[in-house]
Amino acid sequence: MEKNFDHVLPFQLEESAIRGRLVRLDQEMWKIIEQHNYPTVVNNYLAQATALSIALVNCFKFDGLFTLQISGSGPLRLLVVDIHNQHEVRACARFDEEKIKGLTSEAAKNIQQVFGQGTMVFTIDPEAGEDRYQGVVELSGTTLSESTHHFFRQSEQLETGVVLANGTSVDTLAAAALMIQRLPVPQNITPEDRETLDDQWIHALSITGSATRQELLDRNLSNEDLLYRLFWEGGVRVYGSKFIIAQCRCSTEKIKDMLTNFSSQDRHEMVFEDKITVTCEFCGIGYKFSEDELEGKPA
Repeated sequence: MEKNFDHVLPFQLEESAIRGRLVRLDQEMWKIIEQHNYPTVVNNYLAQATALSIALVNCFKFDGLFTLQISGSGPLRLLVVDIHNQHEVRACARFDEEKIKGLTSEAAKNIQQVFGQGTMVFTIDPEAGEDRYQGVVELSGTTLSESTHHFFRQSEQLETGVVLANGTSVDTLAAAALMIQRLPVPQNITPEDRETLDDQWIHALSITGSATRQELLDRNLSNEDLLYRLFWEGGVRVYGSKFIIAQCRCSTEKIKDMLTNFSSQDRHEMVFEDKITVTCEFCGIGYKFSEDELEGKPA
């Protein structure tokens, strides 16, 4: 069966009110990691956050921008993932390199030790026709998965379970997210039916939590085979997948427009060796302009 990595695969558990998303990232995520050359700890959280963001954004139908931002007072100060039109993804981070190096292996697995006291912010910014949505929650628990669970509990959204994993070498997939959500329970059902739905949800959560890092990141296991291995007992139905591409939205024109918002004096102070140089934090591409170019004069 075709592997279809770098895709998000929607699925539904048969005869239940539970839907899900499976994200397994390979070359496109490794491309983002290689662009930055961050320390391993930063790469691990960047990969998990990217897989999580893709799973989340594909629960909604809209054209526009989705952003996940995690910020805190710890060694990893800022992590940003943004996704345009649900499939064009880019990500970056800011951190204190010396403090990152000083983390023990155990501390590096604890989101509170890595980010310190911080918050996680989800933003949905549709291009047209819908209001902007933003959800904010403090970091909770010891993992990114636990903080995500906390967000959904606090925001009174759908009950959600999520498992995240990241690769540490190109011998495996770069990142994975398995997420299930429980659809709202109808008001007019019998106590017996409600109990059945509750049992189905608890069982599905247990199965989701049993997914191992090795399974999630195994290149020899297709998405469909992984879902069947986990949910074969009750049955699982998959739908059309959507490809994911690592793609930055920076451009010469966008950077130039940004710089023209500064005063001439401010721009003059940015000049180094006769050029103003701006490097995109997301993809690392550098842009150079003369002062005359930004004044609208011939170079």
